[in-house]
Amino acid sequence: MNDIYAMAGITKQGFYGRLSRAKDLFEKEGTIIEMAREIRVNHKKMGCRKIFDEIKPCGLGRDRTERVLLNNGFRIPRKRNYQRTTYAGERFYDNLISGSIITDKNRLFVSDITYIPIGYRNHYYLTLVLDVYTRYIKGWSLSRTMIVEDTVEPSFLMSIEGMNDEDLKKLVFHSDKGSQYGSDIMRSHYKRTEVNPSMGGKAWENAHAESLNGILKNEYINFENINIPFKTANKMLSKWIYLYNNERPHGSLNKMKPTEFETYVDSLTNKHKPKYKINY
Repeated sequence: MNDIYAMAGITKQGFYGRLSRAKDLFEKEGTIIEMAREIRVNHKKMGCRKIFDEIKPCGLGRDRTERVLLNNGFRIPRKRNYQRTTYAGERFYDNLISGSIITDKNRLFVSDITYIPIGYRNHYYLTLVLDVYTRYIKGWSLSRTMIVEDTVEPSFLMSIEGMNDEDLKKLVFHSDKGSQYGSDIMRSHYKRTEVNPSMGGKAWENAHAESLNGILKNEYINFENINIPFKTANKMLSKWIYLYNNERPHGSLNKMKPTEFETYVDSLTNKHKPKYKINY
């Protein structure tokens, strides 16, 4: 064996050192895969980078961890949805958020209605309200129809529940120019609460809401091949939104979860709270 070591240009100690390191690496990669599988039980389509942020494996970097996961079946196929869900109404509001700087939670909520295919040639509608500062989903509604009473109204009311009058007056509620958002019903809510309505004319002028739609539909929601009853779908959505708010890390929040970030900013003085600029 000593002749073989000499031919390979290594010592006996060096050979066994390499063998030990290879064994440790193999065991570490196996542990990472098992931990990733546990995360995917609830977060079935969480990306490999976010899984790395959750696992934080000792001695194995981000790129190596991603490569291990991608090579072991953790790649997520992305899909796009081209179904139109809102149509411009007759009442528009000015865009109040373009270029603005957000310095606290409950200052800017964005909302959108997205199309959720189920079974064969059927669908529901999901309306979401997101606090841009904390990335926390503040309100939502799953519905069979697109009427304002089933979509925007209940999600808006859920999102502002428990807020005091002072915060309501400082809140901007931003959306696209969909007729539901410009309806008489929503106008009466804006007037009653003194919330400030805002609208963007193009898809990129509501980018945070569009991004949230993509995250939920790519990572959590998949009813396409399931003829799922509405009540069951609603219950599943409730669970997924809980997971998003409480267990999914966000790069824009320094890899914190929305609830974790809320707690963090609540502990800061106004002077030390991070600022977030709207770049659209």
